[in-house]
Amino acid sequence: MNSLAPPQRMLIVVTVLLIVYFCLPALLNAAARQLMREDPLQPADAIVALGGDPLCLREQHAAELYHRGLGRKIIIAGLPFAWGGNTGDAKRVYLVCWGVPAADIVVLPEATNTRQEASTLHALMRRNQWHSMIVVTSPFHARRALFTIERHAGELKFLSSPVAPAPPEWQPQQWWQRRKDVFVTVREFISWGNTLVGGWQ
Repeated sequence: MNSLAPPQRMLIVVTVLLIVYFCLPALLNAAARQLMREDPLQPADAIVALGGDPLCLREQHAAELYHRGLGRKIIIAGLPFAWGGNTGDAKRVYLVCWGVPAADIVVLPEATNTRQEASTLHALMRRNQWHSMIVVTSPFHARRALFTIERHAGELKFLSSPVAPAPPEWQPQQWWQRRKDVFVTVREFISWGNTLVGGWQ
């Protein structure tokens, strides 16, 4: 069999490069969308806003769901400030400003990652005899968060309602063009690998 002539080899290389050039953005967008999970909602026993959002977009979304009658309680995760106090107390005040009664807000004990939150949520739900919960988190974190929580409490029902993927939140479309979104997306894919092998998140 005769080998290809140089012009033919060049044509093949250029064709492959063009295919990669035009298809890669669609593949990257599709990969990022796989990080998200959003379920059809129905009323649940409680709504949880997972920690890790300094802008409180998760808490705001949880309050909106609460006012729509989709949950009777809002659970928030808190961490201690270095100078004393707890972020959960600040988030409680924020939710009260959004019209959520303080009696309907529960602050989780310290939880530094999704796995700890999942374990604490499971214990809280069993203690209160709750059977369902809506999970609010960032869109890039939604699928992994539900995977982790359901692995801890498979007998209970969880629904995902992430914050909308719009500025200032992460967005899946053309994420590689924004430095912050590149960092978030790559970190989340790495965290997925860590989760699947039973690592620390």
